[in-house]
Amino acid sequence: MSAARCPDYNRIGNTRGQVTFEDVDVRNNKMAVMIRRIFPAPQFRRSQYIGLQMDGELDGAVVVSAPSVYNVRCGEKPVDGVSAITYAENGDIILYAPRGRVRIMAQDIDLISEGNGSTTGFVNINSNSVVDIDTGEVRVNASDAIGLGAERNINLNSGQLVKVASGNFKVIESPDVSLVTSLLGSGANSPIQTIEGLKKLLQSLL
Repeated sequence: MSAARCPDYNRIGNTRGQVTFEDVDVRNNKMAVMIRRIFPAPQFRRSQYIGLQMDGELDGAVVVSAPSVYNVRCGEKPVDGVSAITYAENGDIILYAPRGRVRIMAQDIDLISEGNGSTTGFVNINSNSVVDIDTGEVRVNASDAIGLGAERNINLNSGQLVKVASGNFKVIESPDVSLVTSLLGSGANSPIQTIEGLKKLLQSLL
């Protein structure tokens, strides 16, 4: 790609910082305005600037590069209880920390999904290790169904009372689906349930 042309380039600044008009960044993106720190600064590899991009795929974007800490402080006088808003007209908002944690700390935290209740409206939590919840009380309510599933174990432990209230409560003993010791299974399962257990076992081995 050829270098971007800036016929109306202009600069205001000194040896420490500058404001440029119709400039380009290190990726050859054309910027209408750039506020930039003058380097060299050997402790940083990344430039320090704020740019208003005016061409390419990110035309209309505000590009911020902060080699140290990106620090926003606000909320001394909130409006209707709100101190900060990040609003995306369309598309996703991504917080990405490939070598760190994403921490949300507040007096109260709400996760609210306002989809159509069919194809959208989901709250997804995916972890390849452990999901830990440490709190005084956990409440889970569902208008339709709640499912708990695990490939190995599910442990329910209580130092006092375990109460189950249900219109219909059934305990199904795990089938012995060994083709050597019990071909048709055992326990409280019907033949159909035994076949389902065997099918699940075979699927887990594939």
